[in-house]
Amino acid sequence: MQKTKTLFLIFLSINAFTNFDIKISFENEPKFKSQFEFIDQVKTMDSITELSLLVNKQDWIESYILNRSPFLNSIEIYISSKKPLFILNNIFYVDGALNKFKYSSGKENILRVNGKINDLSQVLKIINFINNSDIKNFNTLNLIQYNHISGWELNINKTVIKLGKNLNDKKFKLFQETLDYLSINNKIPSMIDLRYKDGVALKNG
Repeated sequence: MQKTKTLFLIFLSINAFTNFDIKISFENEPKFKSQFEFIDQVKTMDSITELSLLVNKQDWIESYILNRSPFLNSIEIYISSKKPLFILNNIFYVDGALNKFKYSSGKENILRVNGKINDLSQVLKIINFINNSDIKNFNTLNLIQYNHISGWELNINKTVIKLGKNLNDKKFKLFQETLDYLSINNKIPSMIDLRYKDGVALKNG
């Protein structure tokens, strides 16, 4: 049986250009600074054309519907926002489809990713691995970093994990086996180093 999706909607009545009432409905609660700036800008619009141009300029909007009811003197905008998966170098939000849109500080608590990363699908691979593993004490990914010398480094809860440059199946298999071992033995090292060909180095304290 298909589940009915429950939407969190915010309705805002804004008096803008003469004799018109503008209502903005957000699919999700606004959290980005750019979203609140958009709401303030709508209040200054002088025409439908200006309003349409403003909406089309918002790179955080996934899709929207703009309805005008001239006989009711009202305009309704229904907005579906992009949902950021992580923040890249404090410059962009990146969503699950790896689309970038401008970062603006807000109320969100989102994974940070830093480094010169050419292939963002590698980041997605790491995120999916952690989410699918769901290992006790190792299920909160706080930070992903990459540099061309040491490769990938993760911060999971209080543990630093060094993966190296190659994110192949062998590396993730070793990663999973290591997390399983630590979970069974209730161990939380300060560092897990998976860059070695023949094993894993653990550091406590």
